[in-house]
Amino acid sequence: MPELVLPAILKNLDPLMAFITDAAGKMGFDDKKIFHIKLASEEILVNIINYAYPGGQGDIEIIVNSRGAEALVVAIADRGIAFDPLSLPEPDISAPLEKRTIGGLGVFLARKLMDEVTYRREEGRNILTFVKRKSSDQA
Repeated sequence: MPELVLPAILKNLDPLMAFITDAAGKMGFDDKKIFHIKLASEEILVNIINYAYPGGQGDIEIIVNSRGAEALVVAIADRGIAFDPLSLPEPDISAPLEKRTIGGLGVFLARKLMDEVTYRREEGRNILTFVKRKSSDQA
């Protein structure tokens, strides 16, 4: 099971995302699904980089796995402050822009683009896992 650990800083965003999308490409995902995986990954990773380690430094760990040949499983972990992004209410995307609350769109987007998104706090780590299936009708 391939794994990558890098400091949670913006300059590492591209190699972190490339690690995930390369795995999807090797599994034979089409360009549209790889784009969805990339978009969801970027949203999650940017949130960790910006918010997981206030006033400090830490790492992002990515573990890529598969469920047979049909599904990519990506676990993104950090040792930052405990935060369940799935606990956020869905944003009201029908509200006028000036009445919308800030934040939450990245998680909303990941939930819409991926087939499964789960969160757990384990051994001092936030672990967000998403699954994308090749045969998915998501997004």
